[in-house]
Amino acid sequence: MTNYLFQTKINFERIVLRNKAFFLFDMLLPITFYLLYTKILTTGIPANAMAVWNEDYLVSMMIYSCMLGGIITTSNTLLDDQTSHFKLFISLKPISKFQYYSSMALVFIFLNLISSILICSVGIFINHIDLSLHLLIILICINLLGTIPLILIGALISLAKGSNTVNLLNNLVVFPLAIISGLWWPIRIMPDWLQRIGKIMPTYQLSNLEQTFLHTGSINWHAIINISAWLVIIALLFLVLSRIQKRKGSIFE
Repeated sequence: MTNYLFQTKINFERIVLRNKAFFLFDMLLPITFYLLYTKILTTGIPANAMAVWNEDYLVSMMIYSCMLGGIITTSNTLLDDQTSHFKLFISLKPISKFQYYSSMALVFIFLNLISSILICSVGIFINHIDLSLHLLIILICINLLGTIPLILIGALISLAKGSNTVNLLNNLVVFPLAIISGLWWPIRIMPDWLQRIGKIMPTYQLSNLEQTFLHTGSINWHAIINISAWLVIIALLFLVLSRIQKRKGSIFE
């Protein structure tokens, strides 16, 4: 346990304290979108609908921020560990590969926690969203648990090896996923066939789960089942591809 905590501390320092790009990109970009779509591009929205829109878009940008941190930051960090042979260094220390990945996941979840709190603060202090502390804590916890599949997607992309390939896959996953999931604008304005695809995505289901709880206080079990299924599928796919690369000797142990 001591070795695991020490490794987590090292990962926290090298990923959080030395990664200023995270604060500039993973946090500021969703905040910019949130202010843009709630303060500027709101012409024609009735005042009574504006409060609901501010809350729903807050949820969307919380998830979008976790997408940036969970997928892009995760994939690039793990890729850098491969290319710099940091994983080889880890293999020489008394911690397992599972401990390495779980330690990294804890750091990425903490990054998502920071971004979620910051975006919620913008919604509360600038758009005057009325959220109790109890409700706010539950929403953030739901958001963090729901973005674990996103971290796994980032880990999966990192297996592609090569910065060009990883960056390409990040762009092909993150931005289309944000669009078809209805995070940037309402999914109902999209064609029916695209809505059907978007509604099975984990990010849409997470948004639906959080918005349902925010407005009604109830749990959307269908969304939880969908997200859990994605979690299992992505985890299995990651394990399979990792073992394939291990057999080929393309991943340092």
